[in-house]
Amino acid sequence: MSSLLASLSDNFVYASTAVIALAMLAHAAEWAFRRERRTSGRAEQSAAVRGETSGASTAAAQSSADDSGAGESGGGVAVLEREQAPDGGGVDRADLFARIGVALTILSTGLLGAGVLCRGFAAGRVPWSNLYEFSITGSFVIMVVYLVSLRKLRTNFLGLPLTGFVLVLLTVAISVLYIPVTGLIPALQSYWLVIHVSAACLATGIFTLGAVASALQIFKARYERRVAEGRRTPGGYLAQLPSAQAIDRVAYRLNAFAFPIWTFALIAGAVWAAAAWGRYWGWDPKETWMFITWVCYAAYLHARSTAGWRTKVSGIALVSYAALVFNLVGVNFFISGLHSYAM
Repeated sequence: MSSLLASLSDNFVYASTAVIALAMLAHAAEWAFRRERRTSGRAEQSAAVRGETSGASTAAAQSSADDSGAGESGGGVAVLEREQAPDGGGVDRADLFARIGVALTILSTGLLGAGVLCRGFAAGRVPWSNLYEFSITGSFVIMVVYLVSLRKLRTNFLGLPLTGFVLVLLTVAISVLYIPVTGLIPALQSYWLVIHVSAACLATGIFTLGAVASALQIFKARYERRVAEGRRTPGGYLAQLPSAQAIDRVAYRLNAFAFPIWTFALIAGAVWAAAAWGRYWGWDPKETWMFITWVCYAAYLHARSTAGWRTKVSGIALVSYAALVFNLVGVNFFISGLHSYAM
């Protein structure tokens, strides 16, 4: 039974990866059509200006001819009128691909959730005791948080980069991090595994969205400066994004929401360490980098509320996320410690 569930879990994860790839392609098509629509809109505006100028000249010529008394029957001047733009009937192609992308993301999330559940039932425990399981569970959390934020924060603009990020994460999990279902080692046989790691996984998922938004904010702010200085012509993917200020607000809300969850995970880990090793804190590499990550995000939140630093906080957010990623991956692969079993 457990082998069947393990096989089902693998197949669900494979299917989810394929579907999220299709979702990424749908969002790429969405932005391509948005760019095309924006370009054609500028062309129509230019044509409108030229048409109005031509129409004014033609009207002046007609008035002059009437005043001169030419008045030949059957004569007259043909005036070309500008064709009216369609009134937008039907579904816009960009919006259609956006809906397809969201629908595929929902499907991929459901498939991945089924894969995570089957993995847990096959192992007879929570499915986040090693790096492969943490990666697939974290990917599931990222997509759930994204789908919730679509309604709460209107984060549609995150669809393309986020689906691309999850696709890379799942691909690495399948091809590099995968290990067969195994039981828990004695150090992990505790209810604190559920409390500590689930909180860390949830915070990581939310921080991931915040990091993607922070990266986009940096590119958008640079784009806006270059356009304002006349060093770049408006257009391209960045032109379709919300303003840098709006993206910064989204990133701040996500990071501010995740920070207390990460704080709880840090405290829960210390309590678990006291139960498992007889001390709350020992400066083990995993503990140290989790604390460094906490300090970095605390600095981000402080800088975000400090005058003069608000334009620089996105860089701090990315440094904080880099510390988080090193804590999850780098410590496991490059530094030995009491948490080296979490591979």
